[in-house]
Amino acid sequence: MNTPLATTATDDRQFAQGLQRRLFLRTMVNLRTSFTWAWLDMKCQYRRSKIGPLWETINVAVMVCGLALVTSGLFGGNIKDLIGYIGLGIIIWSAISTLVIEGCSTFVRNTGQILSSNISIDLYVGRTVSKAFITFAHHLVLYLVGIAVGLVPLTWVSILAIPGILLLFLNGIFVVTILAFICARYRDLELIIRNLLQLAFLVTPVFWNYQQIGAHRKFIVDYNILFYFIQIVRTPLLGEVPSAQIYLVVTGATLVIFLVAALTYYRMRRRLAFFL
Repeated sequence: MNTPLATTATDDRQFAQGLQRRLFLRTMVNLRTSFTWAWLDMKCQYRRSKIGPLWETINVAVMVCGLALVTSGLFGGNIKDLIGYIGLGIIIWSAISTLVIEGCSTFVRNTGQILSSNISIDLYVGRTVSKAFITFAHHLVLYLVGIAVGLVPLTWVSILAIPGILLLFLNGIFVVTILAFICARYRDLELIIRNLLQLAFLVTPVFWNYQQIGAHRKFIVDYNILFYFIQIVRTPLLGEVPSAQIYLVVTGATLVIFLVAALTYYRMRRRLAFFL
């Protein structure tokens, strides 16, 4: 015979399970809608272009070749190895910079829709992240070309790049959420972040080898969180297993960024209309 207390506990458990299922379904629907929006954005942006977003991929290819030539001349090294290292670095950095820059203006550029509709604001965040992911996928064409011509290896270790990419864009969701709210509240922050991102590109081992840096300047790499997010994707694609330190740092950073994003969301979401 069930007691009232046991019945209450069962009802609470069933309610919690039902709520989790509804939240999961809502998340899946929002992700699908966000991706559809992002895909339409890309089609509209390159509507009359013959090769569409591959123009950005061509720009990346030209930039990689130029940086490889300059880096080999200044620091030495085999240009064949440098093209693979720099190419993957630029591709990953492009995704990071797109998430940051586009994240700053996510809510501001959708002001009209946010104020005139009751669409969940999660969709605008997902739209920004999905667009960055689509562009990143186009840039990976260069990686396939590199495999075809023998510039980068293709081994079983390359599979480890998949969880790295998932972690990168998972953090992208959190970072876009944070920046979208804060930059909607403080408009000057977007310009500050853009300038800091240019500086971050120079001090992050995107196109230069971090192993050549002096011991007294190691802190530039050791305390640069962007370096770990680049390495967790680039290292497996170069045929090497990332160190345990890289996974620990990225996992720890993911937890911290998630907590900040959750706090920002719950503290600022009800005041978003006043910020815009």
